[in-house]
Amino acid sequence: MDLVTLDRMPETSGALKELNDSTWPEFLLRSDIRNWSSIYTRFQGFQILVLEHNALVAAGLTVPFEWTPGRSLPSTIDEVVYPAHWPLKTDGVLCALGVLVRPMYRRRGTSQKILSEMRSLSTAKGLRGVLAPVRPNRKHEFAEESIEAYAERRDDKGRLLDPWLRVHEEMGGERMGFMHESLTVTASIQDWEKWTGMRFSTSGSYSIPDGLAPVSIDLEKDQGTYREPNVWYFHRSNPDD
Repeated sequence: MDLVTLDRMPETSGALKELNDSTWPEFLLRSDIRNWSSIYTRFQGFQILVLEHNALVAAGLTVPFEWTPGRSLPSTIDEVVYPAHWPLKTDGVLCALGVLVRPMYRRRGTSQKILSEMRSLSTAKGLRGVLAPVRPNRKHEFAEESIEAYAERRDDKGRLLDPWLRVHEEMGGERMGFMHESLTVTASIQDWEKWTGMRFSTSGSYSIPDGLAPVSIDLEKDQGTYREPNVWYFHRSNPDD
């Protein structure tokens, strides 16, 4: 597999957008994050492509962000993406927005390779590391549980239960905190029924497929609201900093 940044192969931006749109649950594509499309245009040099025989099989999405350890963390992903710019005026990091892997290339260590490449890219850009709002990939099995409690779950070998959180921990990431509303999706009941394949006959909270938290359904307002929790991890370029 070959790893390059999107600015080296800008003709791949369409394939990258297709990979992005096919990886996330459909409701996440309707979130309140603004300027997401800038990753395909303004920040091509920050998008990592994984190619096999010139076909896009995985990618790592990042943007530069003005943040240093000790400062408060963003409350939402929108606070990272919407004001993103380059070059930065002060010290900063790469903010890892996502690791996308086509199904047949999963469980091959591809995500670890991308995370390692993100750290290398951070160093090459003169940044202090990779700050990641991590979307735990088994949290949907425990949607009613708080993100804090879930992040402490370990298996019988003492490893973090969640595979993606485990990767960050085992690769030396430092857990920095939690985002309880990394993004918000507000839509009609009809849209939520289409996205989830469920029927909502009464108002209340419902666990939904691929949802890390329940969606709150209000029939009177014809509205469902979903707020996604994430876990912040930081990978320092220089572990001695």
